[in-house]
Amino acid sequence: MNKSILIQNYHPQGTEALIRDFKSIGFRVFSPDSDWGRIKYFAENTGLGSEIISFESYMKTEPGFVLIGCKAQEEDLKSIAREHGDKMILNIAQQNHVYEPHISNILICPDVGLWKNYPDPIQHRLLYFPRPVIANVPAKDIVQSFEDRTIASFISMPTFWTRGLPAFETFRAQWQGNCYMFGHQATDGLLTHSQCNARMATSYFTAHFKDEEAYGLSCLESMMLGTPVVSTHEFMRDKTLGEYFLRPENSIVTDTVEQAIAALEALTLDKYRQLSENARTTVLDLTAKEKTVDILNHAVEVEMRSI
Repeated sequence: MNKSILIQNYHPQGTEALIRDFKSIGFRVFSPDSDWGRIKYFAENTGLGSEIISFESYMKTEPGFVLIGCKAQEEDLKSIAREHGDKMILNIAQQNHVYEPHISNILICPDVGLWKNYPDPIQHRLLYFPRPVIANVPAKDIVQSFEDRTIASFISMPTFWTRGLPAFETFRAQWQGNCYMFGHQATDGLLTHSQCNARMATSYFTAHFKDEEAYGLSCLESMMLGTPVVSTHEFMRDKTLGEYFLRPENSIVTDTVEQAIAALEALTLDKYRQLSENARTTVLDLTAKEKTVDILNHAVEVEMRSI
C-alpha cells in the first residue's frame, strides 16, 4: 500500500493541521484541484500544504489512503476511494460518520461522544487532537485585555443553533462591556483567520455557546493565544472541548449565564493571568507530538503491515 493520502478541505485550519501531521510522518498528501464533478461539499485546497492533483492524475497513482474530513463529504470520498482502491481513515471532524468494514482500521476521532459509543470494533481508534494552526499575530497583552473587557464569539451560522444563539444573546445583553459575534452569517461579520486570531488575542474571553461541537477548534486557537473560554455546562457536557480541554484552572464554565457573568466580573488581574497561562499550557500539552503525531504514526505503520 502506497504511503499517500487524499485530503479534501473541510475547514481550512483543521485541514491544514491534518495535512501538516500526515506529511510529518512521511505521507505524500494529495488534494483535488476542483470538485472533480463528484465532491458536492467542495472548498479550495490551495495554500494548505498538499499537492494539488486532477482526478485523471489521481487515478493513475498507486492506491493509498483517503481521509474522510466531514459528514457532508463522506459518501463522495468513499466512492472515490472505492474506485481508486484506497483504504480509508475516518477523521471524525463532525458527528455521525459511519465506519465501513474491510476498508480501513483507523478512526481518528475528536468527537468524544462517538469515540465512546461507536458500535463496531476498530483496531486503531485514536482520540486525536491536532494542534491548531495559529496566525502570526502580536502577543497577548494581559493587562490591556483585562482592562478592555471585550468578549468575542467565533461561531458561523449562529441561527442554526437553536439553544446556543439565545444563550449568547442573553449573555451579550447582561455583559457590561463590548461583546461581538464573528463568523459566516454572524451579527458582526466574517473575519479572515488572521483577523480572528488577532481578535482572540486581544479579547478578555472567548464566549462559546453552541448546541453541537465535535472539537472546538476556534476555542483551542483562542486558548493557545492566551485567551480563556467562557461557557455553560449545557454546551460543554459530553463534548471533547468540555471534557478534555476546559478546566476550572483555565476557563469559566458555570451552570447559568448569570453565574458566568458574575465569575467574569469577580476576576482579579492575577487570577486572569493564571487562567491565560493555564489555557495555553493545556492546549500545548494535549496536542503535543508524543500524544498525537507519534500515536498516529504507530497506527498507520501497524495498519500498513497488516495489508
